Amino acid sequence: MRIYNKTYNLNGVNANIVHISDIHYYSKNDMKNLNKVLDEIKKIEPNYICITGDLTDESNVFDEEMLIEWLTKLSNISKVMLSLGNHEFYINKCNSIYGLNNELFKKIKNIDNLYFLDNKNVLIDDINFIGLTLPVGYYLSESNKPNMEKYLKELKIKEKYYNILLCHSPINLLNEDLLKKYKINLILCGHTHGGMIPRILKPIFKNNGLITPSKKITLTTSYGHLKIYNTDIIITSGITAISNMNNFKMLKNIYDMEIVNIKIKK
Repeated sequence: MRIYNKTYNLNGVNANIVHISDIHYYSKNDMKNLNKVLDEIKKIEPNYICITGDLTDESNVFDEEMLIEWLTKLSNISKVMLSLGNHEFYINKCNSIYGLNNELFKKIKNIDNLYFLDNKNVLIDDINFIGLTLPVGYYLSESNKPNMEKYLKELKIKEKYYNILLCHSPINLLNEDLLKKYKINLILCGHTHGGMIPRILKPIFKNNGLITPSKKITLTTSYGHLKIYNTDIIITSGITAISNMNNFKMLKNIYDMEIVNIKIKK
């Protein structure tokens, strides 16, 4: 698996941000690729590192101490903002039992310089980082559309600051009427795995992918940089294209690991 560095230049504040998502850590076998990612992030020298969900492949993982060590090394580079996706809640491969691994995340929350944003926010250097955790049921059926306005109302969006929202799935956030009501400067997402389009074909498909996370074949917004009203939205393809829980996991090596570098200047 190769690493693809994608850079976006935005206006707003002075910040150098790395955005990664969909790590899908499962065991020590993943560490070879994750250490490559760590080395690439060191070269970028970001102010902040944002991880937008699916840190683990399911709730219970093997060799969790190696994941803690990797996150600790990451937090030694710069401040880490971590939000949750859906896979952190899956306890078995049938996806019929759900629950967060509280013991693992207790250790993660104790890592210095790491901020666990489970429906929480942190204000640093005039940037308000907000992590939105969507309910697991939202991911189980595309008909389960949450009331995004309800969630945004409950979040601590601060009008006078630069607001960055970390939300694993972008699907119900791509709404101009919604984004007109709330001052969110930047939304960072993953989950879509780039619509399973290899990088060489992305110039053809642009922001679209062919396969949704629920394994439906349909042309849908899945990747890249969008501008809706005054909000920049960046959807990354993620570190791991195919989950270990997927029957096609043997194909994941044909996709790049993506690191997004967002350079924001006043």
